[in-house]
Amino acid sequence: KAVKGSASLTLFFAVMVALGMGGAGLSNSVTAFFLACLAGSQVVSGVAPALHSPLMSVTNAISGITAVGGLVCMGGGLTPQTPAQRLAALAVFVSSINIAGGFLMTSRMLGMFQREGDAPSFSFVYALPFVGSALVFAATGGAGGGGVMMFNLP
Repeated sequence: KAVKGSASLTLFFAVMVALGMGGAGLSNSVTAFFLACLAGSQVVSGVAPALHSPLMSVTNAISGITAVGGLVCMGGGLTPQTPAQRLAALAVFVSSINIAGGFLMTSRMLGMFQREGDAPSFSFVYALPFVGSALVFAATGGAGGGGVMMFNLP
């Protein structure tokens, strides 16, 4: 484990030296990204198995923030026009997969603790806002009430 950690740190610093030729902005961004990856992997690998469910709820909250930020960066148009808007759309897509997976896993985990006489679960109700939004979007033809965000970024 120590050899793997030292090898990854060596590789990290070698990449940092190589990217130093790309300018200070790129080097700073890549440094922050790799340090966040290193810190995140250390934090997640140190979590006891009993705490994985609370950790998943935190990652779902972060994915929710990422999804909202991506929606804001998309600019309110129907389709992404710029590379930044395409990346924002990709961020929203990937975040929504993580959020849906988190809800699915939480539902399965709660199902393990359900007893024989407990009330039934109505998890399908969570899909109603999506279905309603899709119906409004389809009824307006992708424009108007359902297809336009309430604010646009320049």
